[in-house]
Amino acid sequence: MSRRNSILGLAAVAILVALGLKSWGLAQALVERHVVAGIEKRVGLKVTSLKRAEIAFLPMPRVSLSEVSFGAADGTLSGTALRLRARARLLSLVGGQLDFDRVDLIGPEIDIAVPGEPENYGNWVAPPLAYLAALTGETRLVISSGSLMARSGNTILTTLRDVNLVIEEREEAEPIAFAGSFTWRGEPTKVNLLWPVTGERSRIALAVSSNLLSFRLNGARSAAQGVTTGQVEFTSRSLPDALAWIGPRPRIATLVRQVELTAEAQLAGDNISLSNVIAKLDGDQLEGALKIDGGGARRVLSGTLAGADFDLARLFRQGGYQKPPGTGEPGETPLEFDSWTAHDVDLRVSLDAARLGSARLGELAAQLMVRKGRFEAAILRASAYGGVARAKLLATAVPSGAEVKLQAGLDRVNLGQAGADLPELLGGLTGFATGQIALDGTGDSLEQVVGSLTGRANASLRQGEFKGVAFAELLRRSEKPPAAREWRHGKTSFETAQFAALANRGVLTLTEGQMAGPGFTLSLSGSADLGRRWLELTGLLSAANGSARTPLEIRGPFNDAVFTPTFEAAFHPTSSISPLGR
Repeated sequence: MSRRNSILGLAAVAILVALGLKSWGLAQALVERHVVAGIEKRVGLKVTSLKRAEIAFLPMPRVSLSEVSFGAADGTLSGTALRLRARARLLSLVGGQLDFDRVDLIGPEIDIAVPGEPENYGNWVAPPLAYLAALTGETRLVISSGSLMARSGNTILTTLRDVNLVIEEREEAEPIAFAGSFTWRGEPTKVNLLWPVTGERSRIALAVSSNLLSFRLNGARSAAQGVTTGQVEFTSRSLPDALAWIGPRPRIATLVRQVELTAEAQLAGDNISLSNVIAKLDGDQLEGALKIDGGGARRVLSGTLAGADFDLARLFRQGGYQKPPGTGEPGETPLEFDSWTAHDVDLRVSLDAARLGSARLGELAAQLMVRKGRFEAAILRASAYGGVARAKLLATAVPSGAEVKLQAGLDRVNLGQAGADLPELLGGLTGFATGQIALDGTGDSLEQVVGSLTGRANASLRQGEFKGVAFAELLRRSEKPPAAREWRHGKTSFETAQFAALANRGVLTLTEGQMAGPGFTLSLSGSADLGRRWLELTGLLSAANGSARTPLEIRGPFNDAVFTPTFEAAFHPTSSISPLGR
């Protein structure tokens, strides 16, 4: 017989002697007195009931309890398990002691009583961390095919299913360490945690990953002060989906899809400070500092970010209303104002360059401020094709939905330069443009707001040119039979153009419309329906010397209005004109 087998044999004999050579199946009282008490000591839970207890000696001494109920002395944890298996320490048995180096909970259903405010996720994890911190002794705890349920009174806050965790053995002063997986809100999730319970500065590590996000934290924690510092990494292929998985999704989160973020973090209670932030938002990189204050009823996100280049148009596209599949055309586009203002935001952004569709801006300074019942987004200043652009959108809550104020301005913008990026919008228009717009509207949908707009707008252009119509040819045709129509494919130079309009219930009415150039003047009147995107303009084109006049009409949708000189009405001439027809 080998030495190993001899030792095992002697151990078995010692166990039997210690137990009085009694049958385990019959000695229920002895099981409860020795085995259950030993298990309770190691797992820190009181066994309140069990169906059956069994022991096996080979290949290693172990105890099995069937249909077990248990609970913590303070009532924070309770539950049941189909089976509890405990593996005894061989050397302890030889010495006449009953101890365990591993305890398995198979098929457990564990209730966690959440203290304090149930909305605070920190309160959800506090009881299990406190329980693990109180465990002493070198015992590994394994949970297999279990479930954990967080409860506030009679309300179930959340449930983790398919829980498989290995909680490593530890001494009293050592950190909590566990790893495993679970399913939360339908998403399989992996977790790995190293959590110090004592010390002023001890290593901490946390990794959480699912199909929706990946999060890593490596650093140090002061258990006494409750402060954690370290390097964080966060990635998500869909930030809106990730946040919706974690909790209520702020509407503002829809502005961004893919996120990659690294930062130096400091976590103290419900507050998170991030410095040296490097964030890639849908491929565009921003750097700076952020702070999240989660201590109040409303979470607050604040910070400053800077970047070399950023696509602003993508934010508008992703943040806009998305029609649900199969619903057909929506009647109205809801503003969803309450969801846009669910949390407080104070962000300042500076960019070396920005893209707004095909338009390009430089040296842009912007801000986003959100408070309860108030949403404000502004481009404080941006260089734009040799000039300056500004814009501000302010929305405040009112009983009928939201009151929206839009202000925008251009100063000395070179339209010739802009036309290279915006050919469809400007259509060959050149010159230098200055203008302002100030509009107010109210409603709970975009259509209602546009249909209620009031305010004013004005624009002035100088030293420019537009294509699509030749005013000089039109004036010559007014004196002769209109055989040739070169005016349709020509161009017109102008020295000045002045336009002003008042808005009422979504309709802009021209109060001033004048253009002057070499040999001509043009006066315009009429309106633009912003809701229908429809132009109704009439004008009079006159020779500078007064020898010829041509009435005209511009009518149709904004992007395809038809220019019609009245003197050729009998011949039904039509020509799309840009930008006069837009």
